[in-house]
Amino acid sequence: MTIQELLDNLKIEYLESGHHHSRPGWIQLKDCPFCSSDNYHLGFNVELKFFACWRCGGHHIIKTLLAFGVGYEKARKVVAGLDTPELNKPEISRVSLQIPKGIGRLLDAHVRYLESRGFDPKEIERVWHVKGIGIASRLAWRIYIPIIYQGEVVSWTTRSIGREVSQRYISASAEEERINHKSLLYGQDYCYHSIIVVEGPTDVWNVGPGAVALFGTAFTSAQVKRLIQFPYRYIVFDSSDTAQTKADELANQLSTFPGTTQTVVLDADDPGSATRKEIKRLRAVARL
Repeated sequence: MTIQELLDNLKIEYLESGHHHSRPGWIQLKDCPFCSSDNYHLGFNVELKFFACWRCGGHHIIKTLLAFGVGYEKARKVVAGLDTPELNKPEISRVSLQIPKGIGRLLDAHVRYLESRGFDPKEIERVWHVKGIGIASRLAWRIYIPIIYQGEVVSWTTRSIGREVSQRYISASAEEERINHKSLLYGQDYCYHSIIVVEGPTDVWNVGPGAVALFGTAFTSAQVKRLIQFPYRYIVFDSSDTAQTKADELANQLSTFPGTTQTVVLDADDPGSATRKEIKRLRAVARL
């Protein structure tokens, strides 16, 4: 049975496109039984099988079916029999990873940049395997950041060391990476039971092992799948209103799955600039 067939059987009005609340991979229901909204605020993620409302947040699928009047045993059987098509492209392992030209050791300019951010260049180089790019036809004066998954470099990103640049991060294109970096969590190889979810690699460096980055505030279903593997999840995005809105959106989605999800707002503008004292408190909260 598909979710569409289930909704048809329940005579619940829904749509799959053509509305400003519609998103790829979601089915929008006209009515939300939790907040009484009737403007297609309630959506169903057909791949991860959970409901989320633009107004009142995430809801477990069985809890939502119960709210629509479905009995508990029937709801369990329905959920077990739901077809869930794979919407994300599978991880593609290409023959070879295309590494940018000009990569070498960290130069003095890279070292000064890292030290100005409060990092120990030798430690960053040892733990995260970063390198430097100096004079080059492309990606000049950037820090090369390999993205490692299960012990292998499968993609990469770069961070500019200049102050006035249009793009702080430039990552591998689809033709240059073995696995799409937006399906991965930067730093996942160092995580076990509890994770701190941040935006970028430099945030991970400052928080230390146990943190993972999404490569921005936008997140994919593939990344959500990886996050729910960890029972304790702490979302620590930048303090801006835009970033906090995305943090709440991610928390709403994760809250429908088993485990604990919390958002944390730091005194610092972002995790990458937080003091060691604040990072120590954060790691203590996350039990890292």
